[in-house]
Amino acid sequence: MKVAGKKIPRGNVLLFFSFTAISLCLLLIVSAIRAEKVNRLNKYTMYSGHQKGFSISGGDGAEQWEPVISELASQNEHFILYVPMEDPGMIVKGICTRGDDREVPMIWGEYFDFSTSWTDTPRAVLGSQYQKDVVDRDGKRYYRFHETDFEVIGIMGTKDKSRINQMLLIDFKSAVRINGLETNYLLDGEKSDLLEIGQKIHDNIPFPSTAVITLEESEPVSFIERFLAPDVILDTMYAMILVSFSLSTVLVTLIWLRFRRQLFFAWKLCGYERRSERMEISRQFYLIAGAGFGTGLILMAGIVQAVSEIHLAFRDIFGALLITVGLGTLILFFCYFLDRRKNRG
Repeated sequence: MKVAGKKIPRGNVLLFFSFTAISLCLLLIVSAIRAEKVNRLNKYTMYSGHQKGFSISGGDGAEQWEPVISELASQNEHFILYVPMEDPGMIVKGICTRGDDREVPMIWGEYFDFSTSWTDTPRAVLGSQYQKDVVDRDGKRYYRFHETDFEVIGIMGTKDKSRINQMLLIDFKSAVRINGLETNYLLDGEKSDLLEIGQKIHDNIPFPSTAVITLEESEPVSFIERFLAPDVILDTMYAMILVSFSLSTVLVTLIWLRFRRQLFFAWKLCGYERRSERMEISRQFYLIAGAGFGTGLILMAGIVQAVSEIHLAFRDIFGALLITVGLGTLILFFCYFLDRRKNRG
């Protein structure tokens, strides 16, 4: 095949188109996964969708939570406690979080972690819609809510209209002080851990307080049900698409190596060492893969311009590039040694 008057081996052309397809697929997948996670947060107003509600009766003061949070933090890597708050103008929640790995869309600053959500210093993460109400003072940003100045540690939000833009999250102790201890709470986290964490809250809340929480044994879930669960079905679909493209790239790489067997034979006659042969194959392979990724990125940029619902961030590009390089390396090594083994046979 000739391109710009230069003959290009058919194997190179096939490999180029294969990596263009897989790179475009990866860019779409990485972008879509991030967008779906944000959509899920927006749909459930930061909850996972399987959160458990409970209430506290008796006692007063946020200090009642001290032994509970201490126990949870020492024995659980992932949990989130919310204090939903009534406000007619915005969505307000208190939060205490540990090990939260969700990708909350941040415009500025950082999202809550355990040290900033369980603290005696009033802190807040503010939706972008209320960013105009933030006041700069002494090198920090503050937002006034319920006669308290909260230090703003982050601004969250999306480019499109969303509930996340209209939310205010404050630290857990401040929320309890405003609402009072006897209020409604929400426990969130991994569905399989909610029963255990709920039991610890019930057992460790100090007298005279009582945690009123319904603890139900979760029914066993089969592998197929877990595989096709609503919160993972898109990830499953993306994984299956990626596997399909990877298998096709394995086949194309084997074809590419087969087209180059005569060249391998010539190198052997010329006294090429095996190490030099591998380096030359890797160089050509990665050049073709890089050209395919670049072409896929250009096509993706065109799709982003044409479809407003699709967004592409730098981390999406970087993540897709890392996956492409890693996947390409695995495919190359597998196919090269498989091809050499066939030749020796």
